[in-house]
Amino acid sequence: MLETINKIKELLWEITKVLSLVVAVAVLTSILFGTGVPFFGGVMENIQPVIQTLGSEGLGLIIALIIILSVWKGRSN
Repeated sequence: MLETINKIKELLWEITKVLSLVVAVAVLTSILFGTGVPFFGGVMENIQPVIQTLGSEGLGLIIALIIILSVWKGRSN
């Protein structure tokens, strides 16, 4: 039973890594080419309210990303 739970955790972690890369590519594509890009174009429109909610100039978002990345880096070692 414990082995199955560990396999599920590993699978979910790998899915999370892939999805985070997709989000990163979507944000970069949306920044570089604007909102008219299919599939990736609306990402910035969805992220904008989050950035505004977290603080001026997105400072809160930057701090949150630093924390998330440090946790992720510690987890992947």
